[in-house]
Amino acid sequence: MLTDRGRSVQTAALGSSLVGGALLIGRLGSGYLLDRFFGPRIAAIFLGVAVGIGLLWISSRELVFAAAFLIGLGMGAAADIIAYLNSRYFGLRAFGEIYGYAFAAFVPAGGLGPLIMGSGFERPGSYAVTLAGFFTATLVAVALMTRLGPYRYRARRPERSERLSHFQANRA
Repeated sequence: MLTDRGRSVQTAALGSSLVGGALLIGRLGSGYLLDRFFGPRIAAIFLGVAVGIGLLWISSRELVFAAAFLIGLGMGAAADIIAYLNSRYFGLRAFGEIYGYAFAAFVPAGGLGPLIMGSGFERPGSYAVTLAGFFTATLVAVALMTRLGPYRYRARRPERSERLSHFQANRA
């Protein structure tokens, strides 16, 4: 996208590196925050990827690195958020199956994104329409995340006796 907009290959590589670094920060940061705050709010914050997409949509040069960073944060947090929210809203009885379905939708969507972006560029010679669609879809996802109610299932803390027996078993 950046080279199509007249940026150098080095600049595009730097943008890609920012996405990768932010992806790692998103993975670590979302896990930390999900343990401390209400998950749907954290999901809505990490879906600030909409801001990144919006920056790419409205700005051809000035804010591309900020956009790359925000998009990377959201990409990194997504898999963790899917797993966490599945466990809180559907429990653990069929966690593997439910997570499998959710992740099976997530992975192809990530793979189709570049294909859709490429097709969207070929016809009009601009990414504007495709970015507008992605921006709108991401805003809808953020709105839906904010509408999730309280968790149906809470994390179970082991009883003191269970923690002690685990400790003693590991000492032996």
